Amino acid sequence: MTHFNPDMLSIARNFRGLSQTELIAGMGQSITQASLSKIESGDLKPSDEVIQNLSNALHFPIRFFEHIEKLNALPISLHAYRKKSSTTAKALSRMNAEMMLKMGHVQTLELLTNVPKRKNSLPTFKIGIDVNTPQEAAKKLRSLWVLGNEPLENLTATVEDAGVLVFLCDFKDNNVDGVSLKMHGVSPCVFLNANQPNDRIRFTLAHELGHLVLHEEPSEFMEKEANDFAAEFLMPEEKIIDQLGSTNLAHYLRLKKEWKTSMAALIYRASELGTITSSQSANLWRQMAMRGYRKVEPNELDREPTYRVASMLFDYAIDAKKTSTSVISELSQLFDLYEDDFKKLYYFDLDSMETIEMVS
Repeated sequence: MTHFNPDMLSIARNFRGLSQTELIAGMGQSITQASLSKIESGDLKPSDEVIQNLSNALHFPIRFFEHIEKLNALPISLHAYRKKSSTTAKALSRMNAEMMLKMGHVQTLELLTNVPKRKNSLPTFKIGIDVNTPQEAAKKLRSLWVLGNEPLENLTATVEDAGVLVFLCDFKDNNVDGVSLKMHGVSPCVFLNANQPNDRIRFTLAHELGHLVLHEEPSEFMEKEANDFAAEFLMPEEKIIDQLGSTNLAHYLRLKKEWKTSMAALIYRASELGTITSSQSANLWRQMAMRGYRKVEPNELDREPTYRVASMLFDYAIDAKKTSTSVISELSQLFDLYEDDFKKLYYFDLDSMETIEMVS
């Protein structure tokens, strides 16, 4: 092998959820942990035999480790994972590896395919300079994107129309809701945990949009600011305030269908806007708990499909179809993956590709 990228080894190991000790065991103790540590840090170039053993143990093609580029993504909300204390470092490392892989794939797709045109720009607003509050930023963005104050029918499409790549991911081993990342020369990306109710996914997406618009570096108040932005962006005060005075739980269930936000978010919004008292709010929460709505709300919303990445995958796959080559095989080879990993990573995008094919 003329080139071996140690970063790809670290990504592959973390993606498999393996410690260095576990990987060595999977290689039949053919190398020491000290050697593996030096290989991952770039201080030791592995032999062709070791590379083959790494490839076999990690189930990645040898060419996967030949990537030249370094995947350096700027975390916007990475440090602020909303997780339980039970979430392991291994689970977070596995998630980070998946995001780095997809950022690299985006880099490739945007070079080789027709990138969907953006319908809107994605501005940045500095609090205290461009806007006074996150709510003001949300109002300005709605105005810039000509959204009015009506409920957003499809938030995912709205965000992707501004050039943001939205990924639905199977982050089943932890409680991370979403992460937004930026990498130089690549469109900003938002990764959403698909193992959430769809109303929560929408709020998480609005929250991560807030990070992209408001935050270029971490700050003490960024999580609250992103929540305030999301609440105003999804439920504009001017339009919704007259609808939030009820103490009838059924009323919030009807509003959920209209605004496509959870009953919980609507009750929080009513409290924040002062349309219900603290005692009225407490009573609504008691009713939610008695009915089990704090864990699972009724009337689950339909999941919003992503389309931007799927569109680029479809564009690349067209040529594969012309030569009668398997589309899955062609796309897997493009990313130097085996087909089973490609299908797991892009499960939701493959569904969207089928929709694109039917309408194209």
